Order: sequence, then C-alpha cells, then structure tokens
Amino acid sequence: MIREVIIEAMKIRKIKSKDLAELIGVAKSSMSLFFNGKMNLGQEKIEMMLKFLNIDLVIR
Repeated sequence: MIREVIIEAMKIRKIKSKDLAELIGVAKSSMSLFFNGKMNLGQEKIEMMLKFLNIDLVIR
C-alpha cells in the first residue's frame, strides 16, 4: 500500500524514480525492485521518501 501511495504521489508531483532514488541514496535498480514489490528499502528510506513527497503517514 505504501508503494502505491508513493508511486501516485510521484506521478502527481512529476518526480522520476531515478531522482527519488538519488535523493534517498539508493541505486535506480533498488528503487525499481522496491516499486515492483521485490525488495524492501527499510523504514528510514521510506520515511525519507514520504517526507520528500510531503506525505503524512497516519497509523490507526
């Protein structure tokens, strides 16, 4: 679910995955694997993406 939210936010904000990968310090290939559900990036990297994309995570 978080992957889908991040992908949608990137589309809305016209941010490329390579730019987001560079920002959080991972390879483009790692970002691709993350978006395809084949790899987890870890909480710190996901939080960096959410912050950059201005997404608030609410756990209920």
